[in-house]
Amino acid sequence: MSKQQTYELGTAIRITTVLSLANPTSVKITIKDQSNITMVNAASMTMDDPTVYTYIYQSNTTDSDGEYLIFIDAVYGSYNSRAVSEFVLIDSDL
Repeated sequence: MSKQQTYELGTAIRITTVLSLANPTSVKITIKDQSNITMVNAASMTMDDPTVYTYIYQSNTTDSDGEYLIFIDAVYGSYNSRAVSEFVLIDSDL
């Protein structure tokens, strides 16, 4: 995700990352809510292409609304790379 996106609570969110190098050792995602509560902890992302990885995050209608941080960690042997982005969940009843 290159820019902040807004979604309604209860929405499935497709998170995609494009890596500059192909075939990393691993690509994992962590998602934290605005209270720093971990919603997803180092889950493996799905490889769509040797440089494209995705993860589907299913939010719940009972989740907190606000900004969520996404941390994507790619490992290439002994080298680590981290990308950070965010999305917003809003309560559709507001």
